[in-house]
Amino acid sequence: MTTYIADLKRIISGESIEISNEFLDKMIENIGSVDPVLRDELNYSAFWKLINNEQLSKQQIEYILTLLLNQDLLMVDIENPLSDAVFTRSFTVLFFAAILHVDASKKIVDKELVRRTIDASMQYLMKEQDLRGFVEKKGWAHAAAHGADLLGSIAKHPFSTEEDALKILTNIHQVFSIASGFKDDEEVRIARSFVTLSQHHLNVSQLSEWLMNEAQTLKEVKNDTNKLQSYYALLAFKNFLKSTYFLLERENIHKSLQGTIKQLVNEIMY
Repeated sequence: MTTYIADLKRIISGESIEISNEFLDKMIENIGSVDPVLRDELNYSAFWKLINNEQLSKQQIEYILTLLLNQDLLMVDIENPLSDAVFTRSFTVLFFAAILHVDASKKIVDKELVRRTIDASMQYLMKEQDLRGFVEKKGWAHAAAHGADLLGSIAKHPFSTEEDALKILTNIHQVFSIASGFKDDEEVRIARSFVTLSQHHLNVSQLSEWLMNEAQTLKEVKNDTNKLQSYYALLAFKNFLKSTYFLLERENIHKSLQGTIKQLVNEIMY
């Protein structure tokens, strides 16, 4: 392990090292380590450096994706919220997001493998219930934020479809419906994925209609028996709307969508 950690640090520092399949196996083995330094600051950071700097071959990228999919790491212990398996799931999500982000422009990965990755990701995001942000002594789980990053990578990938885009909206709704009091900027990450989606596949009219329907749905749920959950769901949506508005304004796009959001925020707040 000492040698492996030293290699990760060399990669992060910008040093070029030979990457073997055995090294990639080690990366996957440590993808969900409960050691936050190893998992996040070293293992994932080194992977991002490798993928972003094009230091992995097509065969190596496909090797990683195939292993992650075949080992079904997105679904490890998913029926047991609050277990340490959330780290494996949420950092597998980050690996997928990084690969799809780079592949969107480079088009390295075989189309069928991209399709498998997108489909597996969508299935996972509908089932994840553990939305903890920072976990004491173990670091960031952050499945909601990581999932949002993955949705953004899917939205802009050229192999994604309008059906995928609609599933992204369903996944965003799913996150809001089980939100239990976000406190780690999750809504901003979700807003970024929505803004990315607004630039691919769906038009402003479709997105405005979805936002209005979502607002109505979440307001109606306020009458549910679980009033605290309903409150948190609507609060998360309201914060998402605010973040989306300012992101759209910063990009200077979709003025009519900004208008819809402004109207909805006023209605929810007052």
